[in-house]
Amino acid sequence: MTTVRAALSATGFGAAVPYFAGGLVIGLVFRQEYISRIGPIAVQPPFAATMVVPLLLALGTGVAHGTWPSAVLRRTLRTAAVRAGSYLLASLVSLAVVAVAAAASDATVGPGMVRSLLLLSGLTMGAGAISGIAFAWCPAVVICSVAVLSPPSTSPLSLSSMIFSGEAVGSQLVVACSVYVAGLAVAVIDVASRGYVRLPRRSRRAERSTRRVGGSR
Repeated sequence: MTTVRAALSATGFGAAVPYFAGGLVIGLVFRQEYISRIGPIAVQPPFAATMVVPLLLALGTGVAHGTWPSAVLRRTLRTAAVRAGSYLLASLVSLAVVAVAAAASDATVGPGMVRSLLLLSGLTMGAGAISGIAFAWCPAVVICSVAVLSPPSTSPLSLSSMIFSGEAVGSQLVVACSVYVAGLAVAVIDVASRGYVRLPRRSRRAERSTRRVGGSR
């Protein structure tokens, strides 16, 4: 367990814990509440307060691998595996929180919470990898804000249905899963990070030669 804690600390996973804890608290405390108004904005139709939980969990997932750029870290399969492990662990923790919140809620919100979690997590992971974890929240929060301001719609693929509906249909899950997989792939590849260095081809050959010589000894 000490090794696991040290590894998670090195990846910045601790920054995600408050989001998971906040999502769990909201899911349990407001399990019977519905949101019909946000400030001066009337929400139509009202939605269960527990549908806010996936947003918090997605924000936590987006910062689950928030390491600082390093000038000596090389891009390898190991670094990709560590990044993937951070994000997948965050997703598993989020799904566990969703399961608890959905079981405690008086409304049937489980399928909708899973759909929203996948959709928003894909956005936060991708945005965090491209723009940095300081901006991981932007697309998810903007989309949720637009969904609140959007007029009521019967389309299952409308923003309000994709974010706040407690039910989920096949087309919604396909879109949500696609966004999640794309966001996870971008986050694991981490194409925008300046923290990796690529050795010149000659240096790589020299390194392999050194390893062979060392092994022969």
